[in-house]
Amino acid sequence: MEQIINVIAPTVFVIVLGYLLGRFGKPRVGTLIDVAMFIATPCLVFNSLYLSEVKMGEALQLWGVCLLVMGGNFAVAWVVFGAMRKRGTGVYLPIIFANTVNMPFPIIFLAFGEAGVANAVLYYIPNALLIYSLGIYMASGQKELRQGLKAVLRTPLIYAALLALLLNLNHVPLPGVVTNSFQLIGQAGVPLMLLILGINIRQFSIKQIPVTLTASVIRMGGGFAFAMLAVWLMRMTGLPRAIGIFQSAMPSAVFVSLLATKFNNEAELVSSIVLTTTMFAVGVVPALLYFLT
Repeated sequence: MEQIINVIAPTVFVIVLGYLLGRFGKPRVGTLIDVAMFIATPCLVFNSLYLSEVKMGEALQLWGVCLLVMGGNFAVAWVVFGAMRKRGTGVYLPIIFANTVNMPFPIIFLAFGEAGVANAVLYYIPNALLIYSLGIYMASGQKELRQGLKAVLRTPLIYAALLALLLNLNHVPLPGVVTNSFQLIGQAGVPLMLLILGINIRQFSIKQIPVTLTASVIRMGGGFAFAMLAVWLMRMTGLPRAIGIFQSAMPSAVFVSLLATKFNNEAELVSSIVLTTTMFAVGVVPALLYFLT
């Protein structure tokens, strides 16, 4: 329990600082996001994947868990909201796409080290590819698939992950000065992601409570249930199993609220689900860590 507190407390502290900064200061959130997503986080991802032992079989298993969870959650949501006669594609976005970067990465780094981050990155790859393609396609009313594909090509995290994976699997040596430089910059990624999360939370409010609560339970509860099914089917063990389950039970991706706002697709409802699942994470994350460790 003490170890879990030592992981959670710094995470919550930085999120609260971000919330206070957004409430009382005038931060340039766009600049922070650019630094985090285009510089710090790609360096963290590259260094973690390159320095950790990566097995292609485990990578395929993590990708399988991610895809099964996304597909399973969508199927459950389609049945539930069909019965509720809830129309619109916006509500499916925060159910399908989890926050697999700015909340879990810092916690996984503190709890499981760089090897844990490497596994988290592997899980992140299919989620990122689909949120920037299928996600934009759904949010835009099936009109902007090309824009989604362009967004994928402009995402340095993908290139950093694939390059590190390629170098790692082929045992290509890099000078220590290179890995140390990536490590130095990458260390800024953890606090930056948490600060941005804290700043973004203050912009959301809870709307349409019955639908919001139902979607939130499907996102996190369904994610956990389908992940348990997936790791059992694939007989996963050890760190990949733990990371697969942890990532699958994360709250909704903050990015989907931006998509819903941009394309005017149930933006208030989507933001409400993002906020609610993030609040649920305060209790879910310690319980997950206790279960997995």
